[in-house]
Amino acid sequence: MSSIFGSARPTLNLFGSLGNTTSAASQSQPGQTSTLFGNNNASQPTSQQLPFSSLGGQSSSQPQPSLFSNLGGQSNPAPQQPPFPSIGGPSTSQQPLFSNPSGQAQSNQAEQSAQAEQVNGAKGSHTAYFDALLEKNRKRRRTAEERSAFGEVPTLELGLGDIAKRVRELGHESGIQNQNNTGADSRAHYLLAASGVNPGAAIRDLNSLHPQGFSSQDAGSRPGWDPDSHKYVEQLQQQSTLRMIADGISRAQQNFDAYLAENIEMNWDAQRKKIYEHFGLTPRGSEAPSDSINNTTPGIMGSFGRSARRGRGGPSDRSSQNTPNRSVFGRSGMQKSVIGTPGVGSGNATVFGEAAEKPNQVIPAQDDRFFRDKQENFAKKVQTLNESRLRGIPYPVLQEFASVEGQAGGDSPTQLIDAYKALVEIVKENPESSSLTDPGTVKERQYAEEYLDETLTSAKAFKVRKMILNGSRKALEKQFYSNLESLVARNPREASLGGIPTIINRVRAYIRIRNSRKDLAPDGIELQILNEDYCWALIFFLLRSGFVKEAAEYVSSNAGPFRALDRNFVTWITEYARDPNRRLPRNQQDRINADYQQRTRMAPENSLDPYRMACYKIIGRCELGKRSIDNISQGVEDWMWLQFSLAREVNRAEEAANEVYGLDEVRGMIREIGQRHFQKGSEGPGGYGTFFYLQILGGLFENAIMYLYPHSYVAAVHFAIALDFYGLFRVSNFSVSESELLTYDTTERPQISFGRMIGYYTRDFRANNPVAAVDYLTLIHLNADLPGELGKSQSSLCHEALRELVLETREFAQLLGDVRSDGTRIKGAIEQRLKLIGIADQEAFLHTVTLQAASIADDNGRTTDAVLLYHLAEDYDNVINIINRTLSEAIAVDIGEEKLMLEPLKPRTDSQNAIKAPEGSSLSLTTVDDPAVLAKNMITVYNGNALYYRKIRSASRDTCGVLLRISEAKGKVEEQQWAEAIDVNILPFFFNEQQRSYTDRVYEQIISSLSLLPLSADSSIPIIRSYAQKLNTLQPNISRLVGPLLLWTMVCISRQCDILSGNDGQGGFETHTRSVMRADLVTKAKDLMVFAGLIKLRLGNGIWDALIGGAAEVGAY
Repeated sequence: MSSIFGSARPTLNLFGSLGNTTSAASQSQPGQTSTLFGNNNASQPTSQQLPFSSLGGQSSSQPQPSLFSNLGGQSNPAPQQPPFPSIGGPSTSQQPLFSNPSGQAQSNQAEQSAQAEQVNGAKGSHTAYFDALLEKNRKRRRTAEERSAFGEVPTLELGLGDIAKRVRELGHESGIQNQNNTGADSRAHYLLAASGVNPGAAIRDLNSLHPQGFSSQDAGSRPGWDPDSHKYVEQLQQQSTLRMIADGISRAQQNFDAYLAENIEMNWDAQRKKIYEHFGLTPRGSEAPSDSINNTTPGIMGSFGRSARRGRGGPSDRSSQNTPNRSVFGRSGMQKSVIGTPGVGSGNATVFGEAAEKPNQVIPAQDDRFFRDKQENFAKKVQTLNESRLRGIPYPVLQEFASVEGQAGGDSPTQLIDAYKALVEIVKENPESSSLTDPGTVKERQYAEEYLDETLTSAKAFKVRKMILNGSRKALEKQFYSNLESLVARNPREASLGGIPTIINRVRAYIRIRNSRKDLAPDGIELQILNEDYCWALIFFLLRSGFVKEAAEYVSSNAGPFRALDRNFVTWITEYARDPNRRLPRNQQDRINADYQQRTRMAPENSLDPYRMACYKIIGRCELGKRSIDNISQGVEDWMWLQFSLAREVNRAEEAANEVYGLDEVRGMIREIGQRHFQKGSEGPGGYGTFFYLQILGGLFENAIMYLYPHSYVAAVHFAIALDFYGLFRVSNFSVSESELLTYDTTERPQISFGRMIGYYTRDFRANNPVAAVDYLTLIHLNADLPGELGKSQSSLCHEALRELVLETREFAQLLGDVRSDGTRIKGAIEQRLKLIGIADQEAFLHTVTLQAASIADDNGRTTDAVLLYHLAEDYDNVINIINRTLSEAIAVDIGEEKLMLEPLKPRTDSQNAIKAPEGSSLSLTTVDDPAVLAKNMITVYNGNALYYRKIRSASRDTCGVLLRISEAKGKVEEQQWAEAIDVNILPFFFNEQQRSYTDRVYEQIISSLSLLPLSADSSIPIIRSYAQKLNTLQPNISRLVGPLLLWTMVCISRQCDILSGNDGQGGFETHTRSVMRADLVTKAKDLMVFAGLIKLRLGNGIWDALIGGAAEVGAY
């Protein structure tokens, strides 16, 4: 007899053998039934039954076919239907869910009866096994129910015993409900059973969670009416206290959840992708190891290690914040920090996506000191630059930066200095200019409009391209002549300069040195000599040095001999030197080209002087398809000079196609050189300087900065500053380039994230030198003159960076200002540079960044910072409110416990010498750690100036005075001066003798009625009750101290009574005066106890118990 699950082996197997592919068609036979999962192997009788043989309960009159019916035996199975057609209830008259592929008829009623008998007979063999499993399950459930009064939701991880019990219950309940349920109910049961859910058990579990258990507790916690009013009030007090504690816990949980959501939760897939790309495990831009990384929305991705959630809005909120052009110092509209997290070292080179792909050169340990010195020197130059901008005088920023880059001790390549010199020639920077009105003085952002012109054929764009061509050529010519002079100076014997050291004589000396070294021309080539000079070599090197007029004069002075050599050359070079664009007339251009072509084709090999052909090529721009010179040794600079000498910016529509060669073609060649010879990681030590120099010469400024940044981010930042200062730099929108240094606009022009690059650079030093960081961040505002939203976004970016700097460094005294001892302001670093950051109104400045910084400082508990900032913002009333709150908290600390101390303000230093400001030059907020001392200092300042005094509300002033007297009383108690502490009047302290003359009439009534404790009630219940009623009108900072004040007063009375009674160990005689004084103190103690009983709900249990003990010692009870 076969098991309901079928079996191919005599061992127990829950699912049979699903692996075989050969089986016979299952047919109904007497004494054999179909298995639940079909006959997967072969229809073989088994002698052992499997567990769970009665899953379905009562069987119906319909035959029970195989559920999956011979999975491996037929190639054309029937279409699939919902599984488990008859689990949990009787089968219907419908066709079987999976028909038998063998095509045989259904089994008859006798076969079903035989199957039922077999199933029922199998129960007895495994009773003990299942009973043990069920007993373990019951014990586990009882243990779980004992841990909770309401039970727990049953787990979904069920054992075999749980499954057996649930299936039996399911079958039993399904058999009972089948008579009344419809087909739809059966299908619902089938679906739930297939998912492992028992509807009946689930209903019982849900009923066990009825809120009656909670309601019973709540009902028990409600205080019922009790004739004992004291007990009823205690119950009300306990209930309110518990409710307050529960509310506090709930708020704390919500705040903690919000903190986790803001700071802890991260998109781990995106972070893993960043880590892989950072360490080079996957190339940038490739598919991440996990598919989920590719589905991450880049717009809402946070910075590395930071939460990507900046608010409750999702990605849809991002569209409204694409342009950070909101209020500069209002709530930040940036999705990412502008200045980054603080850090030191070359890690700045990895903060951008493209830069992280390139290998970083870690600064050696021995160069750390030079590296820091270099940064400090650059910071001084930037500070001087801003000072010159404020004063309105020119500043040669390129030459000043080049002097820092050229300092001895560094490992920077010399090409960086050459690049600065090239930029000097391009922008025509004149270090001798002393005023912006001097002719030839280059002004700030002078070339911005021309360089950023989007029309390539416009006159402005043409002017910039021509300026770059001429400037780069002049720079290469000056560099060559400088090397020529140094070579002549180092080799005086070979040079044989002699005579007057004119330019032509120096070039002759240079030719002699080259000739003596046998590198003037290759072997076998004879150079033409004229008057003992290699004439063509002399003309070529004069052209190479940029002395075109001197070359023309040399040819004219030897016109006769030159006409014998070439009768047209004198005319050509004269016209070439005379034309400002260095171009020949069309007829002469055609003639020199024809002469050049004829000589190169017809002259025998090695018979032409290579320098003569080079002069023809340069003057006549001959054979532009071949832009190189044969048989003359050349370096990279020589080759680049030839390109710039041949290039001309002309109207391409009017120029012949074979003569078009301009700056765009030169740039294309530079890019090709970079792709061939300067790929990532292929540069040698310092080799990056060559390609960077080529890019600067070609006017590829943005690409040059991008290339230099991973190698030397300090140099890249200052090159970018110099370029941006003169307007030769394209910057990108902050919101568009959140993680990339180099991006492209809609016209495929490169642009740099200038603001983020500057902000990240300040990470190295802004903690130690925040004023220098202000100078750098101020430069972001250079781009505020850009048209449209881009200029506004750059201005907002600068302001946002300064705001982050203020809040991060907490150097409020240096950045925002300080206050002298007389209350006058000392301008901070930012306020001194308001003109450079586009804030002309000081009032707007005070009520934006200062107020926001003050609010954040107050929220973070930095009282001294908040007091200074609110004072700088001229919000004097808020200063007193903060002092009142802090003083109240300090007074509330129990006597004997650690006092509440403040964090002193960071001292203000001199930005020039980095030394502390002299004492007395500002308020002593840098050393104040006692709230009472802080309050007295500020009160002294405000009392001395009526302008400050009138801006403070009278309630705040009175509260501060009362708190100071309470603090004085607490000090007397701590010093055990009991009599003096009792005699301290709780009266306003907030004005001095000079102000009494005109404030007595106003505050006389307040002064006489502001006593807090009924020490003079003399057992008058109405007076005591009036004191209790006035408690509701007091400020919260005062009313919270009534309990501790009561306790201190009772302690003083008790100790003073001991002294009067002689119980203090010092002895003393009993006198009438002492008796009267002791009786008066007892009366005061009784009045205080009556007063305490009226306000008992406001007092804690500890204070009430201590008051009872003190009153008992005095004898009030």
